[in-house]
Amino acid sequence: MENYEINEDTYAVIAKSIGESRIIEKECEYIIKNDAYKIMDESCQYYGSSYKGRLKAAKKILNCSYKLPILVEESSHLIFFPIKSSLADDCCWVNLNSIKKIAKDGQNSKITFLNGKEMTFEISKLSLENQIYRSSRLESLIMNRINAKKGE
Repeated sequence: MENYEINEDTYAVIAKSIGESRIIEKECEYIIKNDAYKIMDESCQYYGSSYKGRLKAAKKILNCSYKLPILVEESSHLIFFPIKSSLADDCCWVNLNSIKKIAKDGQNSKITFLNGKEMTFEISKLSLENQIYRSSRLESLIMNRINAKKGE
């Protein structure tokens, strides 16, 4: 499988090697012959934008520029954040709304997903908390804007 669109069941997109990614979903896992960045970009395009467009919007909304979360699709609140720089070949992306809890695991962090699956990522707990905060802030600001438009 080469094409994959991120959806409500997607928990994470994990770079395995150049040109190959592991997809973690609610019920199953896949290996996709595609870079994590390309999967993110193609998914954004599938839902009507591009990765660069979503990134530009996140920069403006959050007023920051490093390790930005992106809104892949609005109606389902599909917000993913990078574990490392999005430019890194081994970047992993996590769905904000798939996280049940996080915990420190030595120098790393363990994420427990809603389905009970646990994964350890190379990120400090403090950095992971910051990524979750940024992602939640992006979601909140966008939802406030949408609701304000509905009220006009």
